[in-house]
Amino acid sequence: MSRLTSAAFRSLVRGVCTPRTSARSTLYSRSYSETPAKPSVTKNEAYSGHHLYRNEKKPTDFDKKVLVWSGRFKKQEEIPEYVSWEAIAGARSNFRIKICMAMIFGTVLGCILMVRSGKKALQEENTLIQRNLEKKAKWREEAAEQPTSSLKSH
Repeated sequence: MSRLTSAAFRSLVRGVCTPRTSARSTLYSRSYSETPAKPSVTKNEAYSGHHLYRNEKKPTDFDKKVLVWSGRFKKQEEIPEYVSWEAIAGARSNFRIKICMAMIFGTVLGCILMVRSGKKALQEENTLIQRNLEKKAKWREEAAEQPTSSLKSH
């Protein structure tokens, strides 16, 4: 048998010995019409200036450009001296997504252009196989024109 500690024993006895209330009485005793009291000072009113954000950071020039490019601010002059780390991270993520989308668009555009140029070359019968065959035929002609001096040395 396991030993009960004194705290566990007291909580067990308290649960058995205390009178239980019914669920109906607890529902009737609750006051649902009362709203919780609103705080007199909100979080934004309590702090002013750059103390509004706990994770404040002084943005670099690149961060300022990213904040403008991502659309958080319209001009670099509008950016405050201290900006929250969340705002800078969000702007960087937005900028990173825009760069990735531009790279995806460029890749798809490059693929479409390569397919079109391949079809055009096929219509003109200027394929890679044809080029290789022509190159090998040229090499064979050059090899046939040269005297076979290497075979005479044996």
